[in-house]
Amino acid sequence: MHIELGLRWHLQGKDREELPPELIALLDGIVVGGNLRYAARAARLSYRHAWGLVKQWEKFFDHALVALERGRGATLTDAGEALREAWHKSLERVQPALTDAASFAARALEPLTRAQEEGSLTVVASHGFGLSTLCDLLRAEEVAVDLQLLGSEQSLTRYAQGDCKLAGFHLPEGDLGARLWQRFMPLLDARRDVLLLVETRELGFISRRDNPVSGIRDIARRKLRFLNRQPGAGSRLVFDLLLADAGLKPSAIPGYHHEEYTHLAVAAVVAGGEADCGFGVRGAAERFGLAFTREVSEQYLLVLPREAMHRKPYSQLKRLLSSQAYKQTLGGTAGSEARGSGRLIELKQIPTLLRLPARRAARQPVAK
Repeated sequence: MHIELGLRWHLQGKDREELPPELIALLDGIVVGGNLRYAARAARLSYRHAWGLVKQWEKFFDHALVALERGRGATLTDAGEALREAWHKSLERVQPALTDAASFAARALEPLTRAQEEGSLTVVASHGFGLSTLCDLLRAEEVAVDLQLLGSEQSLTRYAQGDCKLAGFHLPEGDLGARLWQRFMPLLDARRDVLLLVETRELGFISRRDNPVSGIRDIARRKLRFLNRQPGAGSRLVFDLLLADAGLKPSAIPGYHHEEYTHLAVAAVVAGGEADCGFGVRGAAERFGLAFTREVSEQYLLVLPREAMHRKPYSQLKRLLSSQAYKQTLGGTAGSEARGSGRLIELKQIPTLLRLPARRAARQPVAK
């Protein structure tokens, strides 16, 4: 059984009030979708309830949280953005402790919950269209999927700690992948773990068509407003390597510390004009009609214990990844390819899979 512990805020004012997570979900939805109606649907609230919730907390804080403009949707005010950022930043700080406590509780209750495990699957993974497609197919076969979106590095850390039996991460091809693989390898065990290929996809710069971005130096030179991913996200790690390769510091990129949690959220903010560019997958750019400048191809992978491979629901997962239904569905996503999906990969095969460069020989002294 998976146990999840969450963050709650109790605000002490004239009265003791608990800040509802639904309010933060609405603020997140407005950033992604650009209007309150979209945000209400995403939070599974009626429009009237959503409107009332926003107004209730605007009264509590004595500040407008959302700016509504006729014909132009909705945006967050400075107060709304401050509340949203404070929530996510505080959650980021306490998440490791919550995760540790939840793991302890799950282990303590294991004898009571073992019988419920079959037919359910907890996935801790980086955001990806292939993964979303796979989860939909699993649910269609009545597998209960608990999908928790974290960055690649956080997902692998959770897996290494024993908090889940399935983690998703991505690695670019070539030298970038070689450097990230050195960072990820200590979290995996070649005897214990195997990998499944989910998809191959394109990663690069997302921008508006009337103001395309050619690369990382272009962003710094033109002082474009950049929207980053959260620390530990695979795309953030790749961007940081590109930054170092260009000889640039984070301070050279306006907006480097402004963060979103999925590729779609980055694309939505760029499409809404609140940022000039971001870094993510082609599929997200295409969904919002944005320009895309390819930087690298990468492999999205799932890691799981070798001993689980032939048990349900893991065997179902492998079968579905290789199915025509999966490949046809993912085939409609720009920049994503399902050829080879479902392939079982040993950790030692990663250098070949990612076309990683051979280890450089030690430099020899030049004869004089």
